[in-house]
Amino acid sequence: MATSMDQSTVLEDELTCPVCLDLFRDPHLLPCGHNFCLLCVRRLKRQAERGRFRCPECRESHRCSAASQKNFKLANIADDYRLRGQAALSRPQQPDAGPPATAKTPVSVPCDYCRPGDISEAGKGEPGAPGAGGEVVFAVKTCLKCEVSMCQEHVKPHLELPAFREHPLTEPLGDLRKRKCPEHDEMYRYYCMDDRMCVCNACTIEGGHAGHTIKTLKNTMKGLKGILETQLQKVDRKLSKAEKTLQEQKVEEQINKKFLEDSDQRIMMVGEELQVHLEGFLTALRDCTCSQESECGPNIQRNIAKVTQDHARLQDVHSRIQNLAQENDPFRFLEAYKSSSKNFCRQLKKPLFYPEYVGVDTEGLAEALEVKQDDFLTYVRSCISQFIDDICEELRTPGDRVSVHAPSLSQESLESDGTRISRRPNPSLTRTTLSQLCAASLVSRSRPAATQPGIEPGSVVTPLALRCNA
Repeated sequence: MATSMDQSTVLEDELTCPVCLDLFRDPHLLPCGHNFCLLCVRRLKRQAERGRFRCPECRESHRCSAASQKNFKLANIADDYRLRGQAALSRPQQPDAGPPATAKTPVSVPCDYCRPGDISEAGKGEPGAPGAGGEVVFAVKTCLKCEVSMCQEHVKPHLELPAFREHPLTEPLGDLRKRKCPEHDEMYRYYCMDDRMCVCNACTIEGGHAGHTIKTLKNTMKGLKGILETQLQKVDRKLSKAEKTLQEQKVEEQINKKFLEDSDQRIMMVGEELQVHLEGFLTALRDCTCSQESECGPNIQRNIAKVTQDHARLQDVHSRIQNLAQENDPFRFLEAYKSSSKNFCRQLKKPLFYPEYVGVDTEGLAEALEVKQDDFLTYVRSCISQFIDDICEELRTPGDRVSVHAPSLSQESLESDGTRISRRPNPSLTRTTLSQLCAASLVSRSRPAATQPGIEPGSVVTPLALRCNA
């Protein structure tokens, strides 16, 4: 049904004279190939200057003395289509169960011939029919030539009498003044591309728009809808990028949460082994990891908020462009496009927000853990040494011999493939080495261990570095 209606609309557009906006009456073919009613051609010749007139479609100049031939085939098609339309309108309408869910609500325009209190025998029993109660009768058609809106009863003369055959009928219109040129008192039929405004036929010939690029309202609407389609495609592409970025940020948020969960689990393992003596140390470690969450979490949330804002803005532009593109009334479409096109372009030019990577500050985390370790190792060194030996033995890979000698902090050393790196009792040196090891262990999630800065392959790592290797 929708396809049949679309085909009927296309056929009616092709059979409509661009000058009078009515179905062709005695169409004649100009030398440029465009067809117009004979009366419209004569009117153009009467308004011509210096013996030449311009085609309203292509603006090509023709001599007034040039003969135009009648297009018999087009005339027959137009007459047949007109008769079919009149027959369809004259048939009584079947009552509907109700408008479809997607149909637009028609404009309620009262009939210009009916008055409250009138009694219409033809309208008795129908919704909105005038009666003794003074109900208003709504129009079913508007005549653009008579500039009146008529109900089902008063529109019959326009459908039946030959005198009204050339009168174009449209859906009910509330205010025709907006569609008329205030200077020439004619209906708007064209659009001036130079001045970006609707003009009448007289404006194109003798007004200030003579010589400008003029198009019919329907052709202008088609061109502007093409621009809207291009903008809609751009919005779709940006929406896709925004959605992809939003998903990436959500994945980063999950990775950050998983790191915090893994860190807490490893810390709980240390707490179970150290029991009462490590309770304070466990609390300190948890505070360090939570501080990373408090630093990384808000940044990721801000990134998500900005990306979500871009997504919502583009979704709004997408919806507004789609709604405007579905408008079929040329005048309402042009008014809406004129007020919205700049905003569409401005929204499309706004760049999308691409957040930077937000991750755990490995160096800051390592330094904070080292400070807590220096304070705690004085009385739990023996327990930590045993924990280090156990965890290193558990996580050691084949071929990598990892051993830790920690009888005292001043004699702790690192051994790897015959290379001995001794630590001095300098606390600053101890913190620096541990910071490098912990940072390298955290980075190992995304890089091979052999390429990590500050650590050699096979080097012995401390338990904190192993714990941070989430």
